[in-house]
Amino acid sequence: MSQDDALPSRLERGMEMLPALAALALHALAHERWLLCIPAAVVLATGLILGKQPRYSSPLLLISALGGGVVGFVLSGLWPVPAPIPPAFMGPLCGALVALTTLCALCGRRVYALTYALLLSSLSVTVRGGAPVYVGMAAVILSLLALAFFRGRIGQAGLTGGLSFGVFALVVLGVAFGLWRFVRASEGVLTDTVFRMMSSMSPSSGLALQSEIPLERQGSMPDTDLLLLELRGDEVQRLRTSVFDVFNGTRWMTSPPLEQTRLTLPKPAPGEAQRTTELTLQQSLRNQLPAPAGTYSVEGVEVRVVGGWTLRAEGRSGTTLTLRSSAREQLPPEPPPTELLTSLPPALKEELAPLAEQLTRGATTSRARAEALEAWFRDNYEYSLSVDLRGEGSPLAVLIREKRAAWCTYFASAMAALLRAQGIPARLAGGFVPQEKNPYSDAFLVRSRDAHAWVEVYLEEEGRFVPFDPTPWRSREALMAQKAPGQLGAAWQAFTSAFRRGLARLWNSPSEALSGVASSPVTWLLVLAGLAWRLLARYRRGRVSQARAALRGESPALAAAYARYLRAMKRGAGLIPSPTETDEELLHRLRTTRGDRAGSLAEAFLTRYRQARYGGAPVDGASLGGLTAELERHLRQER
Repeated sequence: MSQDDALPSRLERGMEMLPALAALALHALAHERWLLCIPAAVVLATGLILGKQPRYSSPLLLISALGGGVVGFVLSGLWPVPAPIPPAFMGPLCGALVALTTLCALCGRRVYALTYALLLSSLSVTVRGGAPVYVGMAAVILSLLALAFFRGRIGQAGLTGGLSFGVFALVVLGVAFGLWRFVRASEGVLTDTVFRMMSSMSPSSGLALQSEIPLERQGSMPDTDLLLLELRGDEVQRLRTSVFDVFNGTRWMTSPPLEQTRLTLPKPAPGEAQRTTELTLQQSLRNQLPAPAGTYSVEGVEVRVVGGWTLRAEGRSGTTLTLRSSAREQLPPEPPPTELLTSLPPALKEELAPLAEQLTRGATTSRARAEALEAWFRDNYEYSLSVDLRGEGSPLAVLIREKRAAWCTYFASAMAALLRAQGIPARLAGGFVPQEKNPYSDAFLVRSRDAHAWVEVYLEEEGRFVPFDPTPWRSREALMAQKAPGQLGAAWQAFTSAFRRGLARLWNSPSEALSGVASSPVTWLLVLAGLAWRLLARYRRGRVSQARAALRGESPALAAAYARYLRAMKRGAGLIPSPTETDEELLHRLRTTRGDRAGSLAEAFLTRYRQARYGGAPVDGASLGGLTAELERHLRQER
């Protein structure tokens, strides 16, 4: 086939591969599966450039699906992606689809490749949105349009057919965009329901990352250990992500004015003790950035400060940030809040006011009343991942009167409602409390189960919101201690974390990463260990060759020359003699595969070797070495 004849075939194959490549790009952008999608794209591009098309078979399809599933499962352990589908199932499924899409596109099975590519695209957009993902979605649609024009009948239908398909593509893109917007807009209700149904992410994570928190009479909180953050450096007490200022008796919400307020990071007071904490995102937390109160500097990402002194930033998985904050974790001063932070439904206020008065009897200041309620909840309640508040009155009244077990959201809600019933401004704050420390990496691990809620009370005498935590920590810590990973799990987590950090560093700053690797003592120890191993292996081979030569009555120089000759045949021509193969048979194979020139050089070596070995001629190591070196050069040039 001439080059001109091959060009249309390659062009057609390239057009057939476009949807697969676009689907791989979309999946890499949405799930950050670059280690999976880039090699798959390279395989497709290599097959296209070389004009290779493997033969399609069912066993190959099965092997690809299994292999892709295994790789997807491993990557899910390193980079789990929270989604409506559990990560343990989502990772292998997407990995298998990547492998199947790549194989079918490479083998020219266009219909199968399109089917798998569209399935992969639909799963990819269920995780996150953003401009890069929208571009990936548009690339998938445009690739389908291009393929339809080049390979289908739309191109023959003229302008009308092209416009019709274009409208169809825009409708598909619009529906996908609309669904994504609907899911994000409904995250306070719909996402919470999906999380509970699928158990892929506990409602405790929703507490930290959602804008609405419902209080139910009966339910349970699935406990997951999805790793979200890693902290290094100075220890922090709490990481704030959300502030809820509106309470209707059964649901906490963030008011639009609070979310739309724009603030600036405070400045540290002169002489104030400071903390420096390195925070690594193991998951993309949408636009919320967990940070301690009193944070005045964030390096590594552009941040926005909204009402309640919570931070917003678009942080990708693997991003490492440096936070500098006040050691006291104290919120900045601000004007007194509006009546919104003392409002309660009339029926709830009437129900809780006598209880609040009873529990704070003797306290005369806002701080004293908050401290009394905090101590009362801590001393009289048990922490639990299930709640049953069925009974007479509101759920919070049942919780307070009957001292039933619950989790942090209920304790904080009850305390805030009791304070509001006394006219004290109070709000709910959500975030994380770091507790688990990896003994190998010396890093604090923040998991989804570490999400927490507490109360922030405005104290007029201080002119700021002050945190109070009514959760009974003794029972919570006892419960969490049962879920602590063992030594093997901690070692594996430290390894995967170091691996991810290294890849992220290599991706963001290759020169800095390579410089760090080159200057690391571990690198030099590995290099020295490798050199020592090679030298030891060569020494052992030499001793073995000398021993064998002595047994055969052969000089060590001849044995070394013959060993080098065999290595040249193996490395240069891929020829390894079988146990029963003679030198002549091996020489014949060399002539057949590499030509007469290589055969002549090998024959010259064997002639001189035999003269010295069997004919009594003096051993000329330099001559034998020269022939072997010339044979090696010739075989390298003929590759």
